[in-house]
Amino acid sequence: MLPVYLAALVFGLVLIGASIFVSDADHGHTLGPHGSPHAHDASWQPFLSPRFWSYTLGAFGMSGAALTLLAVPAAVHVPVSAALGLLVGGATTWLFRRVQREATGTGAAVEELLGAEGEVVLALREEKLGKIRVRIEDHDVEILARARPSDDLAAKSRVIVVRVKDGVAEVAPAPWED
Repeated sequence: MLPVYLAALVFGLVLIGASIFVSDADHGHTLGPHGSPHAHDASWQPFLSPRFWSYTLGAFGMSGAALTLLAVPAAVHVPVSAALGLLVGGATTWLFRRVQREATGTGAAVEELLGAEGEVVLALREEKLGKIRVRIEDHDVEILARARPSDDLAAKSRVIVVRVKDGVAEVAPAPWED
């Protein structure tokens, strides 16, 4: 059973490490369909989150390997490791979700975003979502964004929000930028 635990640990750590260098959309905080940053919280499902699985695998692998090396019987270490993995994965996902909600909890409505100037945080490429940061009511709000098909916008590019649809800002390059 030790190879299974070690594989889960390594895979979990690789996913956690990758998440540090690559921003993934499901971790980002977006405005909900009704303009509220929390409108989609009721349908939150941690089992669909890559973060949940990363931390679940890491905790399962680490606890299982440690208990195996301590010669704890398999009848004990398998369910304990599985329960601990699920607990750590769920708690971590919930904690990140809560921190993101509090960090962007301005209550910004769609109307406040239209025409707002922002900065690209995660590059906007053709047919791919990225992320922008806009300042609303003295708060920085990061939201998912999409550029027009002909526009590829690198990080730190200045943009204008021209529309918000289904919680995703559609942006155009700021006219004063080359």
